[in-house]
Amino acid sequence: MRPKILYSLFQPLTQIKGIGPKNAALLEGLCGNHLLDLLVHSPSSYIDRRNNPKIKDLKEDSIVTLTITVDRHAPSFNKRMPYRINCSDETGIISIVYFNAKPIYLKKLLPINSRKVISGKVEAYNDIFQMAHPKYVVDIGELDNVKQIECVYPLTAGITSRILRNSISSTLSVSPALPEWIPEAIMKKNNWTGWKDSLENLHKPKQIYTNKIDNNYLSRLAFDELLSHQLKLRLVRNKLTLIKGNSLKATNKLIDRLIDSLDFELTLDQNKSIKEISNNIASEYKMLRLLQGDVGSGKTIVALFALLQVIENSKRGILMAPTELLAQQHYETIKSFLKKLDVSISLITGSIKDNRNYDADLIIGTHALFQSDSHFKDVGLLIIDEQHKFGVHQRILLSEKAGDECDTLLMTATPIPRTLELAAYGDMDISKLVTMPLNRKPILTKSMSNDKVDNLKAALLKKIKNDEKIYWVCPLVDESDFNSIQSVTARLKNLEKFYGKNTVGMVHGKMKNDEKNMIMQEFKNGNLKILIATSVIEVGIDVPEATVIIIENCERFGLSQLHQLRGRVGRGTKESTCILVFQKPLTDSAKQRIKIMKETNDGFKIAEEDLKIRGSGETLGAKQSGLPDFRLSDLSIHQNILEQARDLSIEIIKNDPMLKTDIGKAQRALLHLFRNEVAIDYIKSG
Repeated sequence: MRPKILYSLFQPLTQIKGIGPKNAALLEGLCGNHLLDLLVHSPSSYIDRRNNPKIKDLKEDSIVTLTITVDRHAPSFNKRMPYRINCSDETGIISIVYFNAKPIYLKKLLPINSRKVISGKVEAYNDIFQMAHPKYVVDIGELDNVKQIECVYPLTAGITSRILRNSISSTLSVSPALPEWIPEAIMKKNNWTGWKDSLENLHKPKQIYTNKIDNNYLSRLAFDELLSHQLKLRLVRNKLTLIKGNSLKATNKLIDRLIDSLDFELTLDQNKSIKEISNNIASEYKMLRLLQGDVGSGKTIVALFALLQVIENSKRGILMAPTELLAQQHYETIKSFLKKLDVSISLITGSIKDNRNYDADLIIGTHALFQSDSHFKDVGLLIIDEQHKFGVHQRILLSEKAGDECDTLLMTATPIPRTLELAAYGDMDISKLVTMPLNRKPILTKSMSNDKVDNLKAALLKKIKNDEKIYWVCPLVDESDFNSIQSVTARLKNLEKFYGKNTVGMVHGKMKNDEKNMIMQEFKNGNLKILIATSVIEVGIDVPEATVIIIENCERFGLSQLHQLRGRVGRGTKESTCILVFQKPLTDSAKQRIKIMKETNDGFKIAEEDLKIRGSGETLGAKQSGLPDFRLSDLSIHQNILEQARDLSIEIIKNDPMLKTDIGKAQRALLHLFRNEVAIDYIKSG
């Protein structure tokens, strides 16, 4: 149950004076349903109206607050011309300009000989300064109310800055002072003030902050948000690590036979990860671990070692993939490894309706595995590949479907920056495959402008004659008003004319699964030499003969996505190439992305650079659903604060795991404040 002290913060927005149902609905769409959501709606920038110069000291394009005398109204007889009001102070003159003016209103607002305070942006016109449509026109006694720092917030249609600022101000006036949940030593170390005082200074700042990291009040509030999240993850983890699981020690009956059958050497990272996972499976407690590796780093063989360990112990292993294509690929790959081992394997997907084998030692499938009413028996290990589609709650639900004692291993081919790693996966252990297998050749990355595509098409003829295959990626499915952006349908027609219809195929997300799978299998095993696709192939089949990937309008893709797409090639013995085709002119960030792609094949380094370039807001914007949605903190600049929050959460769980102390009760309120009360439920459930 939510603490009473928080009740006022969770009142509906209609509690604000002057906010009716219409504006409340607009505000809800902008920031959320409750008063608290207004308080955590952080300013995006600031306008400084403290500059109060004399007219003689004005500078063009500056925002100023002036004290003036109204001298004369000069209405225009042409409606298309501006209405001017001549004003002055003891040092000079300035014109106030209005377009589409209402003379009666303006004469009442700015009567002749009156002294007024105006605030806005000044510009020079015919050697005289003017201010068009002042933001403020008030009486002289209100100078101090205007002469301040004004917050600029993200807005939505129908809500003005003034409505939003007044709503936030009203909410601040009724906000309670909350008991402190941060230990005094940390408060002093960071020179932080209390929660309410920090909110006051966030929304009514006394100085301009050019960088978020310099705003100590925002830093304190970001810490609160990150601490709440880390505390939730730690409490969930604390319970999960105390849940008794299956203690399945490796007998090596199957594992040794697998090792003998391999025609390649495992990397140091693979051996390390295999050992970490094996120790978890052998433990008496449930495993929740993330196996993180770049494209082609060898996650599948590591997963197979784990699966064989549970199968050796007469338990069943399940591997779930997000698409039928990837599930089929895992099935074929693992089946080839199991040729000489006495292990049964089955594939279950949405398109396989009949003869589903739920009793095999190893079951590979898609979401169809969990859409049936049946619970699997004797499952020792559940592996979820490309797990980024699942958040904390979904991960728990999936593992419960497989059985309470079942170990869970999550895999991702998307290298995650350490900052996001801590934020999203603080509730689990992590194994990393950083080094690539010895037989994995670096991919050469080149770039060219789209006016050279015809030359590129001619150069690819040699690759086709050599039985090499080519991916050609476009950002759009169909042609649109954005004529400069290439679509797969337009490129298909273009390449069919050049290479012939039987050479080129096309896949995209709007196609039916059966049709898409058929074409991709034809590309893998048949006569198709060029596969035109959208980013649907980002997670796709393994085609060793594919040695070239062309990514058109590469400037429209994020850095990590470019890297994932590049990973479709370089899976065979031949040298592979990625060609980034761009549309001029390029933005600075697009140039930087292309430069990084040409400099490195290291997915972990690329992920870090992506976070620096885009910031966590954009990275999480088209985000993996497993990643948290932060309102106050920006992980691209608040790494240090996240580290502090992580360390404090560990200390809290160590010393007060049930949050029963006075400060622990305040920390319970913090969990409710940021809607992480699921952790409280875990405490109560024992």
